[in-house]
Amino acid sequence: MERDYRAGVMGVREIARWYGISDTAVHKKAKAEGWERKPKPESPFVQAKTQRTVQAEILPPPSIKPEALSDRARGIAGRMLDELESVTSHLGEFEELICNEEGDPRRRQALLRAISLAERASTLKNLATAMKTLNEAAAPPGGKKDELQRRAEEVASRFGRRPQIAVDNTK
Repeated sequence: MERDYRAGVMGVREIARWYGISDTAVHKKAKAEGWERKPKPESPFVQAKTQRTVQAEILPPPSIKPEALSDRARGIAGRMLDELESVTSHLGEFEELICNEEGDPRRRQALLRAISLAERASTLKNLATAMKTLNEAAAPPGGKKDELQRRAEEVASRFGRRPQIAVDNTK
């Protein structure tokens, strides 16, 4: 048990299950005898994460006008769409990487589910809905609805005053 614990390949729960004891017992024994675990090797996902550069400074929005906000949101949606396209075009490579490198079966299933067709289709649907909403919100005044309202008011103005009801049937 000590050798398995020190090797760091198996998790504490796996070791406990293998030897038929509780994981608490494994922890207590390791602490009492001063066992040190080897650090786990970094997965390719962790390596890629450390290589990415992150902009630490968050810039305030240059404008809070609806038009400017919708332009910024369109840019974000466009970048997300590019990311979705990239995942879709390299799907086989991602699946192979996940299956070969991820040892934890539950994590492997979660990662595969995250790049599944259903998730990608849902993401595309949500992006399309967001883009539709952004386009509607940023529509300049004087659109179709405003034009219909203007015409209705123009026609109503021809009649001068509202017609009176000749017979009152409410009594």
